[in-house]
Amino acid sequence: MTATVRKALGAALSILALSSGALAQRCERACLEGLITDYLNALVAHDPSTLPTTPNVKYVENDQILPLGTGEWHLIESLGTYNHTFSDPEAGQVATIITVTENGVGAIYTVRLKVEEDGKISEIETQITRDSGGFELYEQRGQPEPVWFEAVPPEERIPRDMLISQTNKYYTGMQGNDPKGDYTFFDKECNRIEDGLQTTNVKTGDPYGHSNDTAFAALTCEEQFQTGFLGFVTKIRERHFPVVDEERQVVFAITTLDHNGTVRTLPSVNGTSSPIPRYFETPRSLIAMEAFRLKGEKLYRIEMTLTEVPYGMKAGFPEDAPVDLTHPGTTFTPYPDPCDRVCLEGTIGDVILALRGRDPSRLPLAKGARYSENGQFIAWGDGLWETLETIAGIEAYSAVVADLERGTAAWWGYTMEHTIPGVLALRIKVGEGGKITEIEVNIVRAESTDSRGGTVTLMRPPLPVEWAGVNETGRINPAFLENNLIEKQIPTETLNAYFDGLEKHSSEAVPFTPDCTRRDNLAEDDLSCAAQLDGEGLAPNGLPNITTTVRDRRILVADKFRETVLAVTLIDEPANGPGPLPETSRIPGTYLVPQLIKLTNGSISHVETMIKWMPFGYTSGWMEGGEILNLS
Repeated sequence: MTATVRKALGAALSILALSSGALAQRCERACLEGLITDYLNALVAHDPSTLPTTPNVKYVENDQILPLGTGEWHLIESLGTYNHTFSDPEAGQVATIITVTENGVGAIYTVRLKVEEDGKISEIETQITRDSGGFELYEQRGQPEPVWFEAVPPEERIPRDMLISQTNKYYTGMQGNDPKGDYTFFDKECNRIEDGLQTTNVKTGDPYGHSNDTAFAALTCEEQFQTGFLGFVTKIRERHFPVVDEERQVVFAITTLDHNGTVRTLPSVNGTSSPIPRYFETPRSLIAMEAFRLKGEKLYRIEMTLTEVPYGMKAGFPEDAPVDLTHPGTTFTPYPDPCDRVCLEGTIGDVILALRGRDPSRLPLAKGARYSENGQFIAWGDGLWETLETIAGIEAYSAVVADLERGTAAWWGYTMEHTIPGVLALRIKVGEGGKITEIEVNIVRAESTDSRGGTVTLMRPPLPVEWAGVNETGRINPAFLENNLIEKQIPTETLNAYFDGLEKHSSEAVPFTPDCTRRDNLAEDDLSCAAQLDGEGLAPNGLPNITTTVRDRRILVADKFRETVLAVTLIDEPANGPGPLPETSRIPGTYLVPQLIKLTNGSISHVETMIKWMPFGYTSGWMEGGEILNLS
């Protein structure tokens, strides 16, 4: 059947399913697949209004909650050849893996819909794997293997609960990947594909993933797990099995794979070990949508698609029970109350020593103290606590600021995690009783490419100003180290005007000093601060020139003696500007931008920023609704 006939038939079935006579009936396979067809047609038309949705439909894109009609809805140009759909009439769930073209580039698009009894869509969960190579592999594949669509005789089927439990053994076996584990749940003829690439039973000698191991992909599914090679996956959470097709013995699952950066070696198939690829030397999280075809009780076919999200990212549709990530408190000697300027600056050394010592209990932590990395609340002792090795000394690239009114202190400077350099913006808040109530980490790590993918965040576009870890200037601008004898005011209006100017791409009403300088990702342009805000140059402000909203504006520390502010903002790039778009602007994203802002008599004289790409629509966990910009 041609694609045109198939789409027409799907649309007709969808209309029939939504007629008044059909609403009382369960949405069966043809109905669910018709809704998926309608959804994809609406996506290409950039018009979600044609879809039957509930008033409170929830739309999630790469784990970010977005208004329906934003994000990918502006970008899709056409659908590709590959289409693999999974249906579950009992649960009212349907999902599909397809190929698409967005802004002229091929990608893999995976979507799940939940359909209510009245035929309306209440949940839309999508994942865009922006891997043009994977797109080409899927296009060459054409369609899934026929075995995925074969109805299994009733006497050969296993029930729904067992389909889920057998599939879950895959994740339990991968987490930590004990080479002595029982992996007999794999069929001897099991095959797996990842983003269109077959990664089992392949005799080409090509290396696997980010590694240099050329033998792993030649093994069977069971043999691969028996090597322990996948132990760099330290946790698999948010295990969700929304689509279970008992007739075809297929499960579609969604999970989050955490890699905490602590695994230092990879066991190889010949019994020797090799260093972990640099990509896994720092904490990372990947979301995976994948399908499993079972034969009896064993996994026979596996099809995975994945993309990267910030470490510790919560699922858009949480499956795990909520976990209290706050600290129970320590009995460590508290700081003086109130904690004066010397006291606040002293907390920085204590926190850094505790981080390097991998031990939060060395600090006077209040009950309920919170810890975050790049806007995600994570457990104390996780993340940077397990990977930080060295930091820059005060004589190198670093700066200290303190804020008596907020009871906060901050450190900005170089870090090293194994072999990965970074720039850290660290905020510490001391509350009543002299105990630390908050530690916030914003860290931008160096990203570079090599023949095996390097350390670059998966699926992100190139940045206008990349930072591979080299700092030719060596030290931070001395202006950030100046300390006045008296307090100087930091006008709220100045900071508001600056952030508004970033959003509007205009320096009008922004008080810059005539000789204001700025560095973005440690690169300095010859243009003035005002000229860059006006959009002049190849990479003004280190960002694409068509960014839109500057939101989640947060002042972390305002040091009135140094006239220096540590702030963090999120800047959206929807990638829907007039074409043709440059390579840096073809993928929607949100830039996390920690920045030091130096004022001289109320005017901005120096700006130092680091820039990290995040999935479009990313929001900091510190935001509880609304914009925060408060100096009082």
